[in-house]
Order: sequence, then structure tokens, then C-alpha cells
Amino acid sequence: MDAPNIDTLGVALVEKGFAPNLACLDINNSLSVPHDFDLPAPWNLPSRMFRFPIEVCRPDDNQPRTLGLRHPLLADHPYVRHVEALLGFEIARNGAPNRHGYSTAPTARWWHAVDLVMAGKWRELLATREFTEPECIMRAVAFGCRYSRHEDKKASGYISIADARKVMDAVGAQEPGERSATIRAFSAPSLCRQEKGAEHWPINTGRLPAEAEAWGMILGIEDGWFRHDRAGFLQWSELGRERYAAGDSASYVQASGQAAFAF
Repeated sequence: MDAPNIDTLGVALVEKGFAPNLACLDINNSLSVPHDFDLPAPWNLPSRMFRFPIEVCRPDDNQPRTLGLRHPLLADHPYVRHVEALLGFEIARNGAPNRHGYSTAPTARWWHAVDLVMAGKWRELLATREFTEPECIMRAVAFGCRYSRHEDKKASGYISIADARKVMDAVGAQEPGERSATIRAFSAPSLCRQEKGAEHWPINTGRLPAEAEAWGMILGIEDGWFRHDRAGFLQWSELGRERYAAGDSASYVQASGQAAFAF
């Protein structure tokens, strides 16, 4: 009988202290920077890409375990250099795809953008934009407008509208001329009623491009179509629902029965 394939790389990673055991290595699918590992700026930013820079692909049939960076520029990461020095070889620069070609490297570009927006570090995000993509940054802006920190008593989003506009300008996103049309490109408001009877009007953007989604959030908040509830989640306001229902009409009827202009 042939001897089973030995996971040489996995054994080496465990022996050198990069993972407690092979089971954890397979579950995590990455090497994480130890908390006591000294990282200078910008590598100390709260980005999952920077905290988990090395992807690990588990062995599969005849494919051995492999390592890969979640972004080529992570080659300069101090922890990556540390790992390479102890292993004695250069880690692949474009991820560690499995036998189906899937890698978490593209997802890590989204992590970098949304993690820094959620941490209130949009300036640092712009300073390290080479680790992500404009689409990821714009979707992170939309996410930051939609949700708020749990401890934020004002429930005003992870990013302010003024700062969101600065980010959009920095990535070259052009503000649309038709404000209401941009917001009406979202799916029609639909009521979601919780078990206790509370009403919620979630915002569904469908499959809109990142730029359209981000501008829709910004303009919708500015013009009162959306508002944050007490939990900090953005939803359709009564004004927004009425204006959406009015369509392209120059005026609409408010819930009170009073006519109003749609601008």
C-alpha cells in the first residue's frame, strides 16, 4: 500500500509556531499576525488584510497545501517577511487558490476598505488605497452610511455625509445630476414587520453599481428620503416612501393629505 501524502508544509507551519495544529490551520485558512508582533504604520491599521495577510489553502487530493499573499503589496509586510525568513522561501504573491481557482484575496480588498471606514479611518483608507479598489471603497462608503456603531447614541452612521463626499471625490466618483432619479433606482420601499409589531422599511439597492449605490445613500440622507432608526440602521423615511411613490411627478401627497413639491 502506498504511504499517504504527508502535509510537509502544514507540519512545518505548526512546528514553527504559526498555527497550534493542523485542524486550526484548516479552519482559519490563514496565518494571523500575533498580537504582540510589533507593526509600524501603516501595517498596524485595523484592516483584516493587514492582520491576516497570508492565505493558506488546505491540501486537497493530490494538491498540496499552499500559501499566498492576499495582495502582492503585502510582500513588504513585516510579518510576511518574518514568515518567509523562517520558512526559507518566497510566498506566492497572488493568493493561494484552491483546486477550483477560488481565493479570498479579492475579498480581502473589500475587507480593507470596509474595516477602515468602520474604524473611522477614511483618511488612512485613502492613504492605503493601493491595497483595495475604487469599487470596494465606494461600497464601503455605502455601508458606512447604512450602519452605525452600537455605542453611537446619535445613530448617524459609521461615516458622516461630509466625509463620505470627500472619499467619493478622492476616488473620482462624479455626483449625478438627477438626485431623485438616483434614489428611485433603488428597489421600491417594502414594509418589514417584526414579531413585536415594529415596522421597518429596509433599503434594497438590488444590483446597482457601487458608485450609484454610494451616491444614492448620500443623496437619500441629505434629502430626507432615508433616516437612521434608534438602532442605527438606515431605512426609508415616510417622506422618502411618499416621494418614491410619486415617481417623476413634480408634486406628491403627504400622509397628512397635504400636497408638496418633489424637490
